[in-house]
Amino acid sequence: MAYTMEQIEKHTIVLRLAVSIYKMMEPELHSILEALEEKTANAIERQDDILSRLPSEKNEAIRRQMIIARIFVLINQLNRNTLLDRLAFLDKPGLKWVREYPRLDCFLLVDFAAKGKAYRSCIRDISADGVFIETADGFEQNQEVALCFTLGEATELMPFKVKGRVTQIYPDGIGVQYENITHYQREIINTLIAKIF
Repeated sequence: MAYTMEQIEKHTIVLRLAVSIYKMMEPELHSILEALEEKTANAIERQDDILSRLPSEKNEAIRRQMIIARIFVLINQLNRNTLLDRLAFLDKPGLKWVREYPRLDCFLLVDFAAKGKAYRSCIRDISADGVFIETADGFEQNQEVALCFTLGEATELMPFKVKGRVTQIYPDGIGVQYENITHYQREIINTLIAKIF
């Protein structure tokens, strides 16, 4: 059976969600549920009614499993576009787990240039797909940026010069996705990130 591109993309999203959902605390699970279901309050009230009849020591674990089960039921009911729309808030820096490459918090100096201006700041999180740069300077969506930073341990420092594009703008910084990065460069970054952090 051949799958459509939309089915394949949705499957990839679901896999990323599945890996992270089981690591989440209950407030994060409620955030996901609220994004997926408009009548979350009613759903939670129904769950709480059922849970009130259970022994108290079992409530927390069972409530968590019920929320996770409800999340997956809703995910399966939504098409790819609706799912992405409802989960748009996951692009915030605090909710990085849905990405293909894990983003890890860090503090790395970065020199970068855009529109003929040079800047120096720090990378606050990094992945093999991009970085979040702390800056108060004004940037535009899709603006090209040239980055230069160093990754590695004291005995094994590796400089990286990569071009990127601004994909997210926040009050405290910008999300930059690498462009024209080779598979080899991406794997080096991913390996160094795993090794250092």
